[in-house]
Amino acid sequence: MAMADGMKTEHKTPSDITQIPIVWRYELLKYLRSRRLLASVGIAFLVLALIYVLPPALGQPYSGTDRDEPIGLMSTDQILPSGWVGPHPLSAGILYRSQIDLSTFQIRVNGSEYPSDNGANWTISRITYQGQGVYVVLFMQNLTDKVVTATYEWYTSPQSFATAFLSFAGILVVICATFFGADALVSEFQNRTGYLIFPNPMKREVLFLGKFSASMTAGGIVIGLFYAGVGIMSLFQARGIDADFAASLAFAAEYLLAAMAVAYVISAVLKGTTGATVLTFFLFLMIFNIIDGIALLTGVKLTASLLFSAGVITYILIDPYPTDWSQTFPGGFNINNFYPDPATAALVMVLWTVIAIAVSLLLFRRKQLVG
Repeated sequence: MAMADGMKTEHKTPSDITQIPIVWRYELLKYLRSRRLLASVGIAFLVLALIYVLPPALGQPYSGTDRDEPIGLMSTDQILPSGWVGPHPLSAGILYRSQIDLSTFQIRVNGSEYPSDNGANWTISRITYQGQGVYVVLFMQNLTDKVVTATYEWYTSPQSFATAFLSFAGILVVICATFFGADALVSEFQNRTGYLIFPNPMKREVLFLGKFSASMTAGGIVIGLFYAGVGIMSLFQARGIDADFAASLAFAAEYLLAAMAVAYVISAVLKGTTGATVLTFFLFLMIFNIIDGIALLTGVKLTASLLFSAGVITYILIDPYPTDWSQTFPGGFNINNFYPDPATAALVMVLWTVIAIAVSLLLFRRKQLVG
């Protein structure tokens, strides 16, 4: 009898902090078994492949060589910005390429090679012209009556390369929020699994935090792999990574956090997984877009909009950062273009996250199993 008493093991209920990783682990296993995580990763890599392959296939390669490309010479007053402190040329020409390998750059005048002679004949600089980064060739002699051509290797800049891919990052965030957040809570009620889970000595707050952590982990894996793929291809194809690439990743992660929190609100409100999934997807891709579009047409900068703030994911790559502008046409028709301030956008996404998590947690705690 004494031996039996000594063999008894004392079992204690795990603490709340200990239970959260357990819920997190099983939720991740659920995503793997349902193949949602694999499907999301597959979508991310499919998008990477399509954006990488289609432009060259349609005649827009990422790099190449321009041979004897004619240079249209213009007055320097038409090209150089005010306050120009460089050399004072007599004529200039613009090259509309995002990046040029200057070591391969050659000039010909009337078919004969025209060397730079350490800037005595011509120099090349990069300036902003009509809001676009361009290369300008500055000639110290007046060559307007001659045929001037250039030969050079060019390639897509890291900024342009990354922007082409990351314009899809916002949609990928919505897909992750839909796959991993829309039915995270409502499924426990619709599938009646709550009858097994809720009677256990586990607070609903613990279940909520474990599920939300798993949703963010799954979404973070997808977004992280997408950005990693863009970064690797940019190193190979654009010869570098944009200086604001990491900032774009940080904003994408913040948008994922806010979008996931909104998806959890929908999951806590609705009674069916299908309705929650459909509403989450169309809320971001249609409803929010309609609201932002109407605000834009009326000339209102909707700073508090989550979707508007998420635009900073791609805008942060543009150098210089774009500024708001409006134009009025005859008849009173206006065109407006608004851009989110990065600091304000970060704050807006934080507020959406905090409020949405608080609301969804409150609703989840009060929601009851019926039937």
